[in-house]
Amino acid sequence: MIWNKTIYDTLTGCAALCDESATESSRAADIENWYRFIFLNLDCADLCRQVAMLYVRGSENTRLLAQTCIEVCEKCANEAQQLTGERAKQVYAMCQQTIVSCSSILKMDAPREADTIATSTPASLFYGIDLRDALYN
Repeated sequence: MIWNKTIYDTLTGCAALCDESATESSRAADIENWYRFIFLNLDCADLCRQVAMLYVRGSENTRLLAQTCIEVCEKCANEAQQLTGERAKQVYAMCQQTIVSCSSILKMDAPREADTIATSTPASLFYGIDLRDALYN
């Protein structure tokens, strides 16, 4: 998967904005009218944050979660579109950008099996660290 900073920035930006929006909306006097929006924002923030982490790691599971992220962002954007206010407009626009970014992730070439077998790099994050020294010293 080819790294694209814009995709990462969009995902983390959406997570931050949706968290802020949920917090702000939970302080509304008529909170009963905001429940769905609040919970969709929280779901959206959690998924965007998780997709961003998988994307940074180059995880093979990024595409799976990106598809789910698209679906939740669509719900969040649709709910934001029905509301008035500047924050709802921001959430709508950000979710639309995130949908485009997640769609880009889905279009990226998946690693071919031959490429993954041919590499001799271990899967461990501790590559280059002699674990015997850590265990016996």
